[in-house]
Amino acid sequence: MSARRIAGRLIRGLKPEYFETYNEEFVQNFMKPRRGKGKTWLRPLLGARQVAELRKETLMAGKAWPYEKQKKPRPLRVVKKSHKHILTEPERKALIEESLKDMDERIAAHKKALRDARPRKRTIYHWLDLAKEEEQLNAAAEKKAGKKKIK
Repeated sequence: MSARRIAGRLIRGLKPEYFETYNEEFVQNFMKPRRGKGKTWLRPLLGARQVAELRKETLMAGKAWPYEKQKKPRPLRVVKKSHKHILTEPERKALIEESLKDMDERIAAHKKALRDARPRKRTIYHWLDLAKEEEQLNAAAEKKAGKKKIK
C-alpha cells in the first residue's frame, strides 16, 4: 500500500481531538507537498477536501484550528481606479480652452497661407505688372551703365 493510502485511512479514522496529540510539524507535513527521491515532488498525503473536513470538524467542536493561514492585510485604495480618459479629462479640457483663445488668428493665418500658395490666374493686369517691372529693371540698368561710363 502506498503512503498516501495509509495516511488517508489513518486520517479518516482520526477525530479532531486526536489531532491535537500530534506534533504540529508532523500534521503540517501531511498538508504540504513533499520532496521525493531525486528531484520529484510528491503530492500531499491529505487532499484539500480532507483538510477542509478536519478543519470544519475542529471548528464545530469549538476548538481553534492551529494550522490556519495568516491573511495579509489588504491596503485600502484611496483613489478609485478608473479609465485614463476619465482621469485626464479636466486637464484635456483646460488645454482645449487654452488653444481656443487664439484660434481665430490661427485660422486667418492659415487661410492667408493657403491663398498665397495657390497659383494665381494670369490676367491682362498680371502681364501689365510684369511689363512695368521689366521697364523699371531696364531703367535701373541704364542708370548703372551711364554712371560707369562717366567714371
